[in-house]
Amino acid sequence: MDIVADLMKLSGTGDNLTLISKAVGGDANAVRSALGMGLPMIVGSMATTAAKPDGAGVLTKMMAQAGGSSPLDNLSGFLGGSQAAAGPAMISTLFGSQLAPVQNAIAQKTGLPPETVGRVLAIAAPMVLAYLGKMMGGQKTDTAGLTGLLGEQSAAALAGSPDAAALMQQLTGAQPEAGSGGIAGMFKKMLGK
Repeated sequence: MDIVADLMKLSGTGDNLTLISKAVGGDANAVRSALGMGLPMIVGSMATTAAKPDGAGVLTKMMAQAGGSSPLDNLSGFLGGSQAAAGPAMISTLFGSQLAPVQNAIAQKTGLPPETVGRVLAIAAPMVLAYLGKMMGGQKTDTAGLTGLLGEQSAAALAGSPDAAALMQQLTGAQPEAGSGGIAGMFKKMLGK
């Protein structure tokens, strides 16, 4: 199971990609590219958040906000509903002061304006949280379990996305090291946590 690969299959193609592109006002190829970089960054920032004291609690609250069903099950309903409205606050919580640098870096690579990238990230965050909530089946996961799961997922996501890995390198000035410890260290450095 690979959260980012699964979400890219579901959101980065066909009608869902068209709906997201229309919602954010961007070219479909550029939006797919922004999703491809943004999803690994979101999973990585969630792993960093989970490792902090009460970080699992913060993510659990966000998962509850994201709802039990995947936004991709009814994307047009999601885009017009309260789940999507919570997206900007979610990415703000996850990225903190690094949100603008992340948006700008993805914008440079995709040609989308930073505000459009922000809208893509705000749609992607609830997708990841709902997927994670569904995956955990509503079970309460301890901090170590959640941190471990998200660490593995972020390492796999960056390994599978050279663009996202290059983006991390650009934002941190660090070479990604093998294993989730190196990846986690890069996210901690980027997010100042």
